[in-house]
Amino acid sequence: MRIALLYDDSAGGRPAHELADALRDAGHDPHVLSPRAAGPAEALLRRRGFAGALTPVPSAVVTLLRGGFDVAHAFSTSGALAALTSRRLRGGPAVFTCAEPLGRDRLADRRLTLWMLRRAVEDTDALVAASEESRAELARWLALDVPVIEPHDAGGYERLYRELLTRRA
Repeated sequence: MRIALLYDDSAGGRPAHELADALRDAGHDPHVLSPRAAGPAEALLRRRGFAGALTPVPSAVVTLLRGGFDVAHAFSTSGALAALTSRRLRGGPAVFTCAEPLGRDRLADRRLTLWMLRRAVEDTDALVAASEESRAELARWLALDVPVIEPHDAGGYERLYRELLTRRA
């Protein structure tokens, strides 16, 4: 499978890179995508109080559309927006692994933060927690009970991807 793994600097790339290594070892073709924010435009949005990493979303969508990926797997809410847009335009499943820390200070600190998180958890084809801590935060703040699949568990993700691809076919 050809898999796009999207993250931005706010989510950190460790889980995406770990999963890419595990999927590569399992014989798949993962691509870690970390679109860069457009400096002045992103700074202007941040000064206006918006959630971070919004300017990379359009370029991430273009990359996903041109890349011929079977699955778009996001590790950040802005990555999930790109994956959902790609799904709407081209098809293919969108997966969200919540790798960003959740808490009152993070959920209500910037414009669109909660909206983007809500889109990511409600609209993607699958929601996964990267750790028990992440699972507990999703349960506490959003009343969601989601499975934990560790980033190094290529088999767990492969089963998830195949199930989603079968369901969408």
